Amino acid sequence: MAYTFENTNRINNLTNKQQTVIIENKQKYIATITKDSVMEKYKNFTAANDAIPEKHFAWPLYGEGVDELGKDGSPVERPVPAFSSDELLMRIDAVSLCYTDVKEIKQGPNHPRLTSRDLKTNPIVPGHEVSMTVVGVGSNLTDQYKIGDRYTLQPDVWVDGKSVPFCFDMDGGYRQYAKIGREILKGDAGNYLIPIPDDMSYAAAAITEPWACVEASYRMQYRDGFKNNGSVLFCGSEHTRHGFSIDGMLEEKHRPGKITISKIPDDLRSTVNDYCKKHQIDFLETTLQNLMNSSEKFDDIIFLDCPSNVINDVSNKLNKNSIIAINNKEPLKEHIQIDMGNLHYDNVVYVGTTSLDIDNAYKSHSIRTNLESGGNAWFLGAGGPMGRMHVQRALELHSKPKRIFATNRGMKRLQALRKSFLNIAKEQQVEFVAFSPTEEKKEYTHFLEKVSLEGGFDDIEVMITNVNVIEDSMRYLAKGGTLNLFAGINRGVKAQIDAWSIYGPKQIRLIGHSGSGLDDQKAIVSRAISGELKPGISVVAVGGFNQITDGIRDMMNWIFPGKIVIFPHVLDYPLTALKDFKEKDAKVYAALGEGETWTKEAEAIFLNRELQ
Repeated sequence: MAYTFENTNRINNLTNKQQTVIIENKQKYIATITKDSVMEKYKNFTAANDAIPEKHFAWPLYGEGVDELGKDGSPVERPVPAFSSDELLMRIDAVSLCYTDVKEIKQGPNHPRLTSRDLKTNPIVPGHEVSMTVVGVGSNLTDQYKIGDRYTLQPDVWVDGKSVPFCFDMDGGYRQYAKIGREILKGDAGNYLIPIPDDMSYAAAAITEPWACVEASYRMQYRDGFKNNGSVLFCGSEHTRHGFSIDGMLEEKHRPGKITISKIPDDLRSTVNDYCKKHQIDFLETTLQNLMNSSEKFDDIIFLDCPSNVINDVSNKLNKNSIIAINNKEPLKEHIQIDMGNLHYDNVVYVGTTSLDIDNAYKSHSIRTNLESGGNAWFLGAGGPMGRMHVQRALELHSKPKRIFATNRGMKRLQALRKSFLNIAKEQQVEFVAFSPTEEKKEYTHFLEKVSLEGGFDDIEVMITNVNVIEDSMRYLAKGGTLNLFAGINRGVKAQIDAWSIYGPKQIRLIGHSGSGLDDQKAIVSRAISGELKPGISVVAVGGFNQITDGIRDMMNWIFPGKIVIFPHVLDYPLTALKDFKEKDAKVYAALGEGETWTKEAEAIFLNRELQ
C-alpha cells in the first residue's frame, strides 16, 4: 500500500485528534481490503505500482458544444507528458463533473476565458475537480514527493499576479495523466496541491473542490470602513440633509487614496476637503453628468438622500469588492436596481442607515456570512448538486439552524433530497421541511406564511437564477437577515429591490460569492479527515472515461440530483446512479453507505473489477 505515517503527518495543521482518526480509519480500511486476496488489481493501483504507459487518453475541446469535445465522440490518444527535474507526473484517479465544465464546453471559444484561444489548433482539456496520485517525481523534488502520494488540487491558480486556472489556461482533468510544474507547485498562494490521506476515496477527494466553493461562500469578510487607499464617492442631491458626519470613518486603516464629491451640502464638503488636505488625499468635485461620462470607478459609494434613479445610474461605477452605502431618511418612492452578477462575481455589498452618522451604515449592523445558529434557513434550489451540499453543510455544523426549509421545483430531485437528509436532520434535531413551489404550492405557501408570522428567515441561500423568485423571497427575510447569492447569474441581470429593507429598520444584507481559494479547500479536506464532513454523500452517479460526454449531456438535462464522478482509468462503464447498483452490481451496492452513499469500500470493489 502507498500509505505511510509520513503521508498522514504531512497534512497541514492537523491536530493530534485528527491524526488519530486518520490512523484508526486507515487500520480498519487495511484490514478490510487485505483480507480479500482478489483485490490485487486495486491494491496495485493505489500503490501506483503499475508501469506508466507511453500514451494516454484525453478529452480536448476543439470548439463550441459537446460534439466538439474529443474527436468523433471519443477521447483522443496522446503521449503521456514528459516531466522535467522540477516537475511531477500525476495519474488522475477521479474527476467530478461541474457546471463550470458545462459552461466551458457549451460556449467553447465564446467563453470569456477562451476568447483569445484558437481551440481548433490549440484545444483545451476541461475539468478541474480532481483526485490525483504521484506516479513520477523529478530529480529535484524527491525529498518532497514520492510515488503513491495522493493529492487534490485547488484549480484557481495564480502566478505572478496572473490567473492561470487549471482547465482554462492549463489543461484540466479530463485526461488520464497530467504534468504538474512550477505554476502549481510554486504559485502566488504557495503549493496548490493539497495532500490527501489514503483512506479517503478518490471520489471524495475530487469533490473537495466544489465543497470548497460552498465553504468559501460562508467565509467571506467585509470591510467596516472605507477601503484603505481606495477611491470614495460622496453623491448627494437637492434633498440631501445638512449635518452628515464622517467622524467615525476617519480611522487610519480605512484612509482612502482619493475622494470625489458630487452635489453634497457645504458643511460636509468643508469637512471632507479639510480631511483630504490634512492627509494629502486626492480631492475632486464634479457634477453628476461629468461623473457618468467618466470612466472612473469607485470602491465605496456613499449616497446621501438620493433618489432611486441616481442610485441606479451611479451604482454602475463600481470596482470589485465595493460597498454601496445608502444614507436616506425616508423610504424611496421606487425600488432600486441591483446587479445580481456584481453581487455574485464581484463581491459587491449594499449597506445603509437613516442616521446622519455615515459610519452607522458600515458598523451598526455587521455583515454576517455564516448561518445563524438556532435560526431559520431557506435553501432555494436545494435539489441540485450544489444545493445538496449547502443543505448537508448546514446539518453538519456544530452551530446549526434549528429549521431548514429546502425547496426545489422538480419533484424527482425533491424526493431524492428528502430521502438523503430527512433522517440526518432528525438525528441532528433539526426541523427539515422540503416542498416544491410548483407541485406542492399549497403546502409551500402555507409554510412560508407560518415562518413569516414567526419573524421570517435569518438566512436565504440561493442556488437558482430566476430573478423574480429571488426578488419575492426577500420579503420573507427576518430583521437583520442575510440573502447569499450562490448561483452564477450573469452581470447585467438586475433585480428590483426595496432599498428601505436595506437602510431602514429591517437592515437586511444581500451578499454573494463565486469560486474558492486554497485555504477554503484545505479547510474542507481537514474537515473531511476529522470526520466533521462526509463529502462522499454528494456523489450520486459514477461512470467510465468514455462516458464523460454522456455525463455532460445528463447535466445539461438535469438528470442526476448530485455529483457525477468519472474514473479515468475505467475506460468504459455506463453512467450509473448509485441506487442502480442494487441490480447492476450487488457487491458494490452492499458496500454503499447509509442512504446509498459512495464509500471507500464500494470504490475499491468497483475499481478492482473495472480498472483496465
